[in-house]
Amino acid sequence: MTQAHVSGPVSVPPFAAMLRATVVPIMASVPVIVAVFWITRQSRGGLAALLGASIAVVFFAGGLYVMGRVTNANPISVLAGALAVYLGQVIFLGVVILTLSDVHWLDGTAFGLSVLAVALIWQVAQVAAFMRLRKPVFDQSADQPAESPADESNERALS
Repeated sequence: MTQAHVSGPVSVPPFAAMLRATVVPIMASVPVIVAVFWITRQSRGGLAALLGASIAVVFFAGGLYVMGRVTNANPISVLAGALAVYLGQVIFLGVVILTLSDVHWLDGTAFGLSVLAVALIWQVAQVAAFMRLRKPVFDQSADQPAESPADESNERALS
């Protein structure tokens, strides 16, 4: 069997690279979001914004972690898995926002807007990181003939 060899630097798994690329924008934006709500809606709004930002970060980081563990290199499974995880995250965050928006001890507006802001920042950073990823492309070597499906079935029959 032939193996493709990658020349140059080894690429980082895509989900790990996207998770790392989202850390800096989130670490820079969460204190700003919390400070804005602390100033405009007092301590209750600031604490609600901190809770909302924390929940959103945990959900989206967990989603990338699950995607890195569950999917393999098959593009169809990656796409289906990504859509399922993202849809699940959005639905669950929506349920959390609706549930916590009417409790008396939490500023629902600050909570919901901070979740929305973190979600938007996270998605933009994640897409930008994916666009910058190195995606290896392998070419059939000139000295190795291309194997046809018939050749593979003949090799299996001989084994």
